[in-house]
Amino acid sequence: MSTAKEEFLEVVDKVAQWRAPWWLWNGFMVGLAATSLTAALALTPGTDEFVYLAGVKVGDTCASITWLGLPCPQCGMTRAFVHGARFHVVEAFSYNPAGYVLFLWFQLGGLIGAVRLAARDQAAVRIPYQVPMYFTMFWLIVLWLVPYGLRLAGINPLP
Repeated sequence: MSTAKEEFLEVVDKVAQWRAPWWLWNGFMVGLAATSLTAALALTPGTDEFVYLAGVKVGDTCASITWLGLPCPQCGMTRAFVHGARFHVVEAFSYNPAGYVLFLWFQLGGLIGAVRLAARDQAAVRIPYQVPMYFTMFWLIVLWLVPYGLRLAGINPLP
């Protein structure tokens, strides 16, 4: 008779050995791009710095600003997505550079996933592993942390 621990370890071992089919990640990328684009287009930027869904204001002042008096690093990301989907590059970048570039990265990933799915070939578009690795470091430090530090210092505060 096996113990509960042995049975648990067998299940863990099976999960660790499982490999997702090649199309699953690509389908996820296409779904993420389509969902983020659809959501960004469904929201409308208002003249009062908020976004609206079917004429109804979505959200309010960030909880971090309300409770702590400080913006969070994600402040402006929704507005960056909304303006980015409408090709308002300056507005999107000014709200949150990391948010705008993340939106573009989602769309690029969806395009690559769609090409791979259409070609039925995981290697249809090859990207060296260094590209997403260096991009992620650039995104995190230059586009996310630096603007956040500037906002905390009072430069480019969001409404």
